[in-house]
Amino acid sequence: MQLGMDGHVAVVCGGSKGIGKAIALSLASEGVVPVLISRSEANLLAARDEIESQTGVVSAIIAGDVGDKKFPQFAVGETIAKHGRLDILVNNAGGPSMGSVFQLDEEVWESAIQQNLLSVIRFTKAAFPIMTQREYGRILNITTVLAKEPVPTMIVSSTLRAGVSAFAKAVSKELIGKGITINTICPSAVLTERARQLTLQTAKEKNIEFEDALAQSVSALPIGRLADPAEIGQVAAFLCSPLSSYITGTSLLVDGGSSRGVF
Repeated sequence: MQLGMDGHVAVVCGGSKGIGKAIALSLASEGVVPVLISRSEANLLAARDEIESQTGVVSAIIAGDVGDKKFPQFAVGETIAKHGRLDILVNNAGGPSMGSVFQLDEEVWESAIQQNLLSVIRFTKAAFPIMTQREYGRILNITTVLAKEPVPTMIVSSTLRAGVSAFAKAVSKELIGKGITINTICPSAVLTERARQLTLQTAKEKNIEFEDALAQSVSALPIGRLADPAEIGQVAAFLCSPLSSYITGTSLLVDGGSSRGVF
């Protein structure tokens, strides 16, 4: 695709693995310089090498925890100091623990709130002045279909991901006329390391084999398979581009038809 992003700079949280890395790859293939954020420097270096080998673009890396309240401002400051601009922000972080409201203690909730909700708010606030000054910006949040189809066994994720969608919808009204859009992608089952971990946990709880648990997950998807992370990356690249200028405040389901409607 020719999305008009050559030379843009993107901060990609959770950019060393899974969906985050796939988004960084898609952006780099369009000429964007990704600034990869992750807690693991080793994973960041591996992702940088992979992106460079596939696209020729050399990513920047910043190691840190998005749940640390001071880190978003630091990461945005480092990006501006090195690149002089920030065009795209991708808010993406690993999901919280599985369990019902009666199984999880308050510490799980507090940690997840920092990582999955407040990090989005803090990064958005840190990027806002830079994007406003340039009169251009794309903010994209990666959550899950649970934001619209909550389930009791993933109560923390269901609650906080819905909060991100509400935040983005509300903030989008304030960004109108400033050249900045904010949207959310809500994937369902994507073939990532986290999906494997959740499937393994489900298999243990049900006392079945991993392959059987995976088959059950796939059978619930009308499209008949898990998504490849690259498929999320391609959607993300469009929403991060100038071509998506009329889309804002939207939570887009990329779920293989798995969400349900009431008729």
